[in-house]
Amino acid sequence: MGETSRVGISASKVVALVGTLILFWESYETFRTENVLAILLGILGIVLGIIVFISLNILQTTRVTIPYESWLLLLIGFTIAALFYFYVGAYLGGSLIIIAGILEALSENKKYTSSKIVAMIGALWALICDAILHGILSNIPERIVWGVIGVALAVILLLSMLSKTKISIPYSWWVVLIIGFILAMFVPGLLQGYGGIIILVSFILMLMAY
Repeated sequence: MGETSRVGISASKVVALVGTLILFWESYETFRTENVLAILLGILGIVLGIIVFISLNILQTTRVTIPYESWLLLLIGFTIAALFYFYVGAYLGGSLIIIAGILEALSENKKYTSSKIVAMIGALWALICDAILHGILSNIPERIVWGVIGVALAVILLLSMLSKTKISIPYSWWVVLIIGFILAMFVPGLLQGYGGIIILVSFILMLMAY
């Protein structure tokens, strides 16, 4: 199990909890469609989300116990993210559960800072998926402009993590918050700016000293 903060929950569990809540919302949204397959996947999403939630043991119940393991998070995350990607369209919840699994697998290695890992994943996602693929390469003028801005912000965030660069922008909570907010709200992605949302999750981890 990874390190815990004052609230008694590890960094990977924080990410898994956020991912589970988003998965519940994505699953609920399928019920507002007439697509039977999407609705069935929504039900599956809720079931798998409940499994992850129980494994977090936030309520500290002893009646039902599910082991909180990296392999379980990765299995559930990849399964639901892939299915939702192809048949629902929204897959952020599953992606965050995958990231939680990665953090849990790396939790014993003290060389890695959880918030930095999540921020780096979010920055790379915003750079490649949001800013370039669905921004610059979209042939839509507004998206191209925001795509260029997204590339700049993602690169700045990545450079701020490297202590050997001469960039004057520090890697601090307010920088992560501002960049994450802009990438999430303005830079076009598959739905919203998923990269920006992942960066905002890393901001939460920073506030919890991870």
